[in-house]
Amino acid sequence: MMFLKLAWLNIWRNKRRTLITIASVFFAVLLAITFRSVTDGVYENMIHNVVSYSSGYLQIHKKGYWDEQSIDNSFEANEQLNQRLLSNPKVTQLMPRLETFALSSFGDKTKGVLVLGIDPASEKMVNQLDEKVIEGGYFQSENDNAVLVGSGLAEQLNVKVNDTLILIGQGYHASSAAGKFNIIGILKLGSPELNGNVIYMPLRTAQNLHGAENRLTSLSIMLSKTSDLEGSKNAVESTIDTDAYEVMTWKQMMPEMDQFIEADSAGHYIIIIVLYIIISFGLFGTLLMMTFERNREFGILIAIGMKKRLLAFVVLLESIMISLIGCFMGILGGILLVRLFTEYPIQFSGSLQEVYEEYGFEPIIYFSGHPRIFINQTLIVLVLAILLALYPGYKVIRLRPVEAINS
Repeated sequence: MMFLKLAWLNIWRNKRRTLITIASVFFAVLLAITFRSVTDGVYENMIHNVVSYSSGYLQIHKKGYWDEQSIDNSFEANEQLNQRLLSNPKVTQLMPRLETFALSSFGDKTKGVLVLGIDPASEKMVNQLDEKVIEGGYFQSENDNAVLVGSGLAEQLNVKVNDTLILIGQGYHASSAAGKFNIIGILKLGSPELNGNVIYMPLRTAQNLHGAENRLTSLSIMLSKTSDLEGSKNAVESTIDTDAYEVMTWKQMMPEMDQFIEADSAGHYIIIIVLYIIISFGLFGTLLMMTFERNREFGILIAIGMKKRLLAFVVLLESIMISLIGCFMGILGGILLVRLFTEYPIQFSGSLQEVYEEYGFEPIIYFSGHPRIFINQTLIVLVLAILLALYPGYKVIRLRPVEAINS
């Protein structure tokens, strides 16, 4: 206790030096948290944008559907199945869908499109689809004979709200599926690729169009925790008939995106290692300055009888205290910064926006507020600071009092 008090008093004898050291630790923690928050936020947003509008984190479909994605491989909606799935605490929401492909036509323009029959209420709840409408409005009921069109597709077909769009495709058991639909609204989705190819319509309307009453091609599942996909998949499989249904994760359904994230993450790990090296040099430089400034003080203390190992221990305690204060302030600064940019994400415009959209990314930088980011980055910087703090102790052990006093 005496050594703690002595170390605490020592660090405030020279406030300027202490504040400089605290500031170096503070900015190191803040920089590490910000970088990790940005990279994780971009990935989380990319995954959420794709899975919430298409596959879900997990997807249930009829066995064999994934190999031959035809409406003939659909299955009947089952309320008992829904109840069993929702009894799983990891499952937050179910999104029934009827997914098909069709030829869309307006005037002299035609384009192949993805037609998604959705439950308007669940889509509104899960991914705030109604907030993505930039022109017109959202579905008023499950029986609306209307469609929502992605803004990219609307631009390609040159359609506007209240125009009539013709869809021609193949229905259940090779029946014809053709109809005219009023464009109730135009969407701007987070995924530019999806934005240029998707048409949404109420599930019942899609079932009527394709002659597939009460049938679904998939049941998309949203999860409360997405870190343990395989564990969630196994939990879902234990509640359903695996002879009739198949459960797949988004990584199985979209391996290209998973591989891209893995490859990109490897590059970011290299960057953050370089960042830690820079942080280490910054901290070491500060501690080195502090040690040289106190050389004479250390020499006098040893000369009047203080044991070197006790002095080294006190110096180590001083460095740990300063590091803890800097880390604590860095966490507070990181929380405030991440919260600010979570509320007001950075949105690109102009040529930078075009570059992002060209590569299929939403031109917005999101920040992740996951607790592990703050904990992990703070612990790493704290460990680096403590390891580097061994240097002043080493210098004290090796110190020659006479040389230190005369320096």
